[in-house]
Parts: sequence; C-alpha cells; structure tokens
Amino acid sequence: MRKKLMISAIVALCGGTALPAATYAHHGVNGQFDLSQTLTKKGVVTKVRFANPHSYVYFDVPEANNEVVNWRCELRSGSLLKRKGWKTSMFEVGTEIEIFGSPARTEPTTCYTESVTFSDGRTLIRYGEIGDNGEFINPEQDEAPTGDDKKTDSATATDGASIVGEWGEPIPSGPPAAYAGPAPAFVLTQAALDISGNWTSEDNPRFSCQPTNIILDYRFDQMVNKIEQTPTEVTLTYGFMDTKRTIHIDGDFPEQIEPTMAGYSVGKWTGNKLDVMTKGFSPGFLEVIGGRTERTVPYSEQMEIAETFYVDDKNELVHEYTITDPVYLAEPNSHLQKSVKMDGQYAPFNCDDLTVEEGR
Repeated sequence: MRKKLMISAIVALCGGTALPAATYAHHGVNGQFDLSQTLTKKGVVTKVRFANPHSYVYFDVPEANNEVVNWRCELRSGSLLKRKGWKTSMFEVGTEIEIFGSPARTEPTTCYTESVTFSDGRTLIRYGEIGDNGEFINPEQDEAPTGDDKKTDSATATDGASIVGEWGEPIPSGPPAAYAGPAPAFVLTQAALDISGNWTSEDNPRFSCQPTNIILDYRFDQMVNKIEQTPTEVTLTYGFMDTKRTIHIDGDFPEQIEPTMAGYSVGKWTGNKLDVMTKGFSPGFLEVIGGRTERTVPYSEQMEIAETFYVDDKNELVHEYTITDPVYLAEPNSHLQKSVKMDGQYAPFNCDDLTVEEGR
C-alpha cells in the first residue's frame, strides 16, 4: 500500500486574460490545510459526523507525557461518502484508526484526511469506495485527473425522452472531474482583471453555506439534482446548497425583476428540448478563490445565461449553456454538462459547515 497519497493542487494561470474554469475545487483545502506537510495520527474514535459540505471523524490520540488529545480530521461530504458506500458504523465509538493526511494551518488538532487505516490493517483512501461485499476499493492514481485528455462528447436529442427525474454525474474512482470534460477558459475584460485581486476565501459563498451560481453549482461535488414538471413550470432543485429554480414555460420576463443569485428563468419547449433564458442576477462570482481555486471571476447584474436541457441518445441528461456578461466577460463562455439517471438518490444538502466548531 502506498503511503503517500497527496493530491496535486491545480496551478492557476497568471498574466493573461483567459482563465480556465476550475476542474475541481474543495472547501478550505488550500486555506484551511497545508498540503505541503504530512502527518500520521493514531487513536480511538469518539465521534463521527457525516455532514455537507464536509464530514469529520473525531478520535482521542495519545500524545507526549501520556496526555490524550481529541483530534478531528476532515473527510468528503456526507452525501458523497454515502454514495461511495461509506457508513458511519465504520467509525463506531471505540474503533481504532490511523489517519494519514495534512495538518490544518491554524488549528493544531485538525487535519485533512488522505487515508484511514483500520485495526484489521485495511486502508481506505480519501477517494476510495466500499463495494457491495464490503471490499475497500482504492483508485490507482494518486493525482487528480484534470480532464484535459477527455474530449467533450457530442450529444443528440432523443425523441420522447423526458428530462424529469433525478440526475447526477457518476462519481469517478478518484478526485472529481467533469463528466463531460473540462469547461473552456473564461476570457476576461480589463474591468474583470482590474478587480481580480479584491477578494479572499472569506468571500467564498460556499464557506457560508450559500450557493455560488447556477452553472458551477449544477455539478459541484457531483450532487444529484431533481427535475419536476407541470404544464406551466419546470422546477430544478439542486443537490448542492438546495438551490431551487423555477423555469416559467412560454412566459415573458416581468418588467421589474428582483435580482437574485438564481435570476428569473423563462423556457420554451422545442420538441424534447427545453430552451431557457435567465437574467435578473444579483452580482456574484463565476469562480471565487477558496479551496483549490486560486482565482476569482466576478459576474455583473448584466449577466445572462442561455441553457438547453435534453436527453441524448445515450439516455444522459445534457445541459448546454452559454454565459454572457458585457462587463466582465470579453466573449461568451459556452460548454455542456452531462448527468445520468439516478432516481431515488436525490437528498437535501442541508449544509452544516463544521469548519469552525464552538465548544468542541
């Protein structure tokens, strides 16, 4: 079993106007934890919390002078762990574990988990899964896939297929990579470049259990989304941060729109394709520094997003989009996202950020 399982951080490109869309990003990895350092801690479990956006296992560790110190080490989101077969029963009180990972920058008894070794000698790494027979399945590659070698699939709509249901990206064996391939670079205006350094990770909405935008959050952390339909509305409930969008079918934009993160959406069916236009956004971020994202791309209240939803000939839900913003984007940004049917797997996100816990 390899001992060092550190995941390489994405290096942001500097000095140009084109910034690649983030391949994957996690809460607080660069800000909260120092991945350049490693540690190993062995102890006895006192508690585990499977929560979103991140879970924690707590355990008593014998330190110098026979002192016992309660540590906590961060795991992936509770929803992802459950989809990967992890169970809280693995961490029953009294269970002996050894965690290999990286220390927190400011919390002396907190760490980022790279692997967990149990008393029977079996090791499960951060992105591992548990098979139906209880077997630990660990990915073979240490480094996060960038998706650069995966070309975006073409997509053709299928007659008679409905977009209604629960849809999510398959979770890869390893760190999350976009199922439909990486998004193209954002080409920024000078106005965007001039203010790109104005924010810190404290401005990241995710760290306050708030959504970021309707494109990034659609597939963030590979949560399962739910689509419902009536003759006059299509409702899209995001599995990440519980954002709920109402798409008004064959409607018009009202004269006055109260700006919100999700904006106001109108849609029109063209055969089995749902074409959607959304505007009325409150200013926010297309990307924001925090986790492994080292850059910030803002958007203005003039942003508009055109989307098309349909089921293709592979029975996958295709979500095509084009983002335009005359203030901060020098040209439109277009891509697509894909997901597969996962009926019965949608669950409310119920964000409970455990990064800072009082009275622990």
